[in-house]
Amino acid sequence: MNMNFKKRLDQIIRVDHAGEYGAQQIYSGQIKFTKDKNLKKILEKMADEEEEHLKYFESVMLEKRIRPTILGGVWKIGGFSLGALTALFGKNYVMACTEAVEETIVKHYEKQLHEIPSSEEKEIRKKIKKFLADEDKHKETGASGIDSNDIQLNVFKFLIKGLTKTAIRLSEKI
Repeated sequence: MNMNFKKRLDQIIRVDHAGEYGAQQIYSGQIKFTKDKNLKKILEKMADEEEEHLKYFESVMLEKRIRPTILGGVWKIGGFSLGALTALFGKNYVMACTEAVEETIVKHYEKQLHEIPSSEEKEIRKKIKKFLADEDKHKETGASGIDSNDIQLNVFKFLIKGLTKTAIRLSEKI
């Protein structure tokens, strides 16, 4: 494995771990603060799937000796706060947040699959493909729960996508 690819693979694992950690924090805030019992069940199911993703990336980090992002504390507080706020704003904001974050993550994982040669890191590629499918399902769950013509929700989703993209760029490097 050449050094440039090793460096990029480290970044991929670091950012994917950070993203799954952040997702757990968002879901934790939403689950804790939502009053909607049906929504809570949906969120708990998605959080369980995200937990599998997080555990996988944690194991790869340990195996390959990749350092985590130093922004973990920021993602913990920021993610939980975002989850809590969206839950307090109601189901539409929870679902809009889910759709926006997961849409960004689906594109992110698709880009990573193009960066990792199919001849290398077959297990990581296989897991990213599976996780991409899970995230796409979460995106669809979020999208099905809201009115796509609501201007406020669309502005909110735009902001959340920007926030997610920023978190991705920071977590890869820092």
